Amino acid sequence: MRTNVVQNVSNATIRNWAKLNTDGIGRLTSRANKRNSQKRIIPMEYVSHSENIAFVQRILDLIDEQELNISSVILSLGISLLKRSRLYEKDHVLSVLEMYKEIPVYPELETINIPHNEFDILGLIYQSYIQEGKKNAIGSYYTPLKIVSNMTNAFRFTKNETFLDPCCGSGAFLLSVTAENPNQIYGVDNDETAVMIAKINLLMKYNTFEFIPQVYCLDYLLGYSHLQQCDVFEKFFTYIATNPPWGAIDNTSELVTPITSGETFSSFFVKSHGQLEKNGIIRFLLPESVLNVKVHKDIRQFILKVAKLKSITTYDDTFSGVTTKYVDITCCENADAEKFDVFAGDTRRSVYTSSIFETENFVFNILSEEDVSIIQAVKKKGSYSLKHSVWALGIVTGDNKRKLSKEYQAGMEPIYTGKEIQPFLLKPANNYIFFNRDELQQVAKEEIYRSKEKLVYKFISNKLVFAYDSNSSLFLNSANILIPDIPYMSIKTVMAFLNSSLFQFMYLKLFGELKVLKGNLMELPFPEISESENIKLTEMVDSILQNKETNIEMINEYIFSIYGLSEKQKNYVRSTVYGKVSK
Repeated sequence: MRTNVVQNVSNATIRNWAKLNTDGIGRLTSRANKRNSQKRIIPMEYVSHSENIAFVQRILDLIDEQELNISSVILSLGISLLKRSRLYEKDHVLSVLEMYKEIPVYPELETINIPHNEFDILGLIYQSYIQEGKKNAIGSYYTPLKIVSNMTNAFRFTKNETFLDPCCGSGAFLLSVTAENPNQIYGVDNDETAVMIAKINLLMKYNTFEFIPQVYCLDYLLGYSHLQQCDVFEKFFTYIATNPPWGAIDNTSELVTPITSGETFSSFFVKSHGQLEKNGIIRFLLPESVLNVKVHKDIRQFILKVAKLKSITTYDDTFSGVTTKYVDITCCENADAEKFDVFAGDTRRSVYTSSIFETENFVFNILSEEDVSIIQAVKKKGSYSLKHSVWALGIVTGDNKRKLSKEYQAGMEPIYTGKEIQPFLLKPANNYIFFNRDELQQVAKEEIYRSKEKLVYKFISNKLVFAYDSNSSLFLNSANILIPDIPYMSIKTVMAFLNSSLFQFMYLKLFGELKVLKGNLMELPFPEISESENIKLTEMVDSILQNKETNIEMINEYIFSIYGLSEKQKNYVRSTVYGKVSK
């Protein structure tokens, strides 16, 4: 083994190494460089024993104080683990370490007492070291251990089954599977340090085997066509499971023809599925947005038509440093074509696959029986849509700071933003503008803005919020414009439906977007109503616009009555939309 050692180690470092060598770490007194460490987060969901957090933090402080190389630190600590397990002198272990002969080591770290009860102490240190900005940029966050366990606990290894994690990181999924022989396990990742950790972890777990871990530092999407050749790309696997990078843009999507979105996790799924055995199982952890956001229509189509959806598991927790919720999706060739399972905590329910095809973008609705009964009741009465209506975007000025004013000047007129839109009514405008089409970047036809009646709605919103304008007002692009064309309905009646709790429910369940999109709105089914019903709803809206006694709940009740919903169904809609049940 090489003896490269960083010179000029300070006394403070030596003292810290001495502290690390003790079994009782005691209370941490940090001298860390805060410019570096303040942007780091120890992922608590990846910690298996909380008493080891102080050890991890002390290592991070040591790295900061002495500006140590993270790969060298990880390798040195890995050698310590291997020595303690009496594996260090074995030929197959030395062969693995020879692959990293160019990385200097710190002999002092090779002898410290590392916590032996942590699931992946090296991976925990490495993930804690990487700054949040870099994690976000590359979409790299390690998976909480309980989720890793949940995603792999059904994999059985009784007949030489094989497992692949194409984005293995430090090996959480590789360590979690119950294969008796390490030669049944394969991993790929493009992070050399993470791959090194995964190899050391497997050597530790399978300490009675003489083997070289089948974990490769490669770009899985590019594969051997651009990087070193590896037989992992020539194999098929019984099980494939991973947490792929999220949000990172995939510049190799042309290699995976079904994917048009450029999303990396979608490309990983499609390429991985190509290596799945005929009756194999593939299970991916994905952001919740994969269920309904329009841009992910491509991967939903692939899952439905090629991979065959078996189940979706939802989770309530989030990762440290990540606010996005997530789901895991399981597919296999022998999945039930008519329905799939949805798991949430300890509950399991079946959802009919046909419900997905009720939306243009193949939204994975995860609808309950109650959801389906209400949606079908609304669709049964659906006779019309907004497809023949007039739509327009708000104005894009190209320079709001220069072209908008908080103070009125002669010749200006008010211009509204999404912030001023509330149900039915507009708040007073906070900005003024000189309306000169030639000086604006993007403008709709003026007759749309100047229409005697129009509806405007918030574009960025998780709920439908429509307001009425009869003053030929101008709007910025945070607001969109609709002049509806629904037979037998006034514009105010259409607004009553769009603002109702029932249509809020429909939009939430069918689409679940954080943006109110024209394409989704055009799928909402409007009923054929009588002249008296139209007059009644119009009068109720007028009462709200005139600040009279009518309230929105009265409109909700009237619309419920049009569909003949039961009290139980109405309360379910209210609890879904508002988080409470009306008494």
